[in-house]
Amino acid sequence: MAYLPTGNETVALPTLRSEDAGVESINVLHMGLNGLLSFSGIGSSFLRPVVGLNGGEQPLEGHLTWRRLADWVPEFTFENKDFAVVGAWVCPPGERGFYLRLHFENRGREPVEASLGFLTAWSECLHTINVTKRLEGGRFLIVESWDNMPAIEFRSPAPLAALGFYPEDSEAAFTFKIGGEPLLAPKKIHRRGYPASGTSEVFVHGRALKKVEAGKTWETAFFFGLGPDEIGAVASAREMQRVGTQECERRTAHFLVSHRKLAEPLLTHTMNLSAFFNLFYATGLTLDTGEAVALTSRSERYYVSGAYWDRDSLLWSFPSILSVDPAWAACILEYAFKRQGRHFGLHSRYLNGTVLEPGFELDEFCAPAIALAGYVKETGDTAFLRIPEVAEWLDRFPKLLEMKRHPKVALYETWLLPSDDPWPQRYVTYDNALVWRALMDLAFLYQKTKRARESRVALKKAVEVREALYARCVVKGKFGRQFAWSVDLEGRFLLYDEPPGSLLLLPYYGFCKQTDPIWRATERWIHSDENPYSFQGKPFQAPGCAHAPHPWVLGAVNDLLSGSEKTAAPFFTGASMDAGVPCESVDENTGVCATGEAFATCAGFVAYGLWKTFGGIKPKRGQK
Repeated sequence: MAYLPTGNETVALPTLRSEDAGVESINVLHMGLNGLLSFSGIGSSFLRPVVGLNGGEQPLEGHLTWRRLADWVPEFTFENKDFAVVGAWVCPPGERGFYLRLHFENRGREPVEASLGFLTAWSECLHTINVTKRLEGGRFLIVESWDNMPAIEFRSPAPLAALGFYPEDSEAAFTFKIGGEPLLAPKKIHRRGYPASGTSEVFVHGRALKKVEAGKTWETAFFFGLGPDEIGAVASAREMQRVGTQECERRTAHFLVSHRKLAEPLLTHTMNLSAFFNLFYATGLTLDTGEAVALTSRSERYYVSGAYWDRDSLLWSFPSILSVDPAWAACILEYAFKRQGRHFGLHSRYLNGTVLEPGFELDEFCAPAIALAGYVKETGDTAFLRIPEVAEWLDRFPKLLEMKRHPKVALYETWLLPSDDPWPQRYVTYDNALVWRALMDLAFLYQKTKRARESRVALKKAVEVREALYARCVVKGKFGRQFAWSVDLEGRFLLYDEPPGSLLLLPYYGFCKQTDPIWRATERWIHSDENPYSFQGKPFQAPGCAHAPHPWVLGAVNDLLSGSEKTAAPFFTGASMDAGVPCESVDENTGVCATGEAFATCAGFVAYGLWKTFGGIKPKRGQK
């Protein structure tokens, strides 16, 4: 069974099952909880479509085929000789919710009584920041809320999140159970809601009925709205119902097509699916405060989901977002400086900027400078530099950087590698190449703010770093003089590489050219048997590292960006990864996910790498 995630900026459906179109959980971002809040079932789908025929339910499991509309919206088809059902889980951008659209076709010779609907089986609310835990609080079923529609609400003790239901068909009906027992008098409204104890399931079954003549079709939909409480949730569902499925899907298609790009046919779908997964799973809006935030992944399947990393968000995710939606990129960059700026460079943080995992990482410390300069160069928005938190950081960055400098050599130390793993040597070549890039970008930003003296100082320091790297970090290797991975500045060095921060990327960041013989020898070493993580000769080859000893998806992106597209492109046309969604690493023999499912920020770098390498362009009007 595969998962086919979908979502929008407000809601994520990370565990949509290919087997039966059921959704195991849905989640929202919550600033007050500093992570993800999920509605979930236990041992079954939280939410699934239900199709009935002449009074009996038609099982869908194992009989579905799937496609993604505009590279994102998952649509399933069930068909036999008597009837067919086409369904889609649609999360319209800009709406605080989603809907299930179901289309029925009677292929038989006689009329049938068709039933289309859904079943919710709610057992718990979960909280995720790297690990997932059950939230303690009250779960309530509200039979008749706003517009006499039902909702479910989680309170702890005040309402934290709710899901409201609204059918397209005014004749649709709802039935309810708590713990398997039907509510005896559901229309006798319990104003405070019906409480559910423990993990007893709350069932909401919505369905519409229609007699469908032979050869005819019928379509209906059910809307699911999110809100901090029942009123907001039902109102969100009602808004989509008022807009209607036709207009919702027109708006959704317009958004997706306007954010798509084209490349070689075999790569276009992977490129755009990766871009949308990054857009909606590496960024989003919090339900409680409506703030734009960035994070590693909104899928609990990724092993460090629900938290923020500078490197992941600003070096991998941000270039993709900047390419397709500069306005949203500005929101994400502003979030980074306002919420996360106090602790740039520290391992990981909660959504509100508080330190989650301490430990200094030089690549993460440099990431904001690189992202900020990239944004200004792309958009020309120099006014962004006058945001107080950004202006303050421009003053603070060089002072904090100097605290990491060796007393005598223009190299800077790190505690953790780009893989977040500790390392015995403090001076890492890749990280210091990023220091050079950050100082060059800082000089550019100072020029834009008319600070000529500071710009000259930053340029001078950048030159010193580059000279120190060539003087201290170039060593003799099997293929000639090459860059060491790290040095201790006392004569010892180590040869190594890792995809989260690879020496392959030195030309991409402008530190050297691909024709540099020292870099060429380094590149050759990384792809040789001298590197125990090269995976050369395997069906799916891309560099890996000790953190996950398999070919990395980021490793294949690094190959793309370093001029090895002829060997890297087959990786993306052949590897299934996580049902088409980028993951951390794949099995070297099969191409299926080995580690790190649903890696959203990696997906951003995949999209960007494919666009940059194969000249991704926006589709022309009318081109799909």
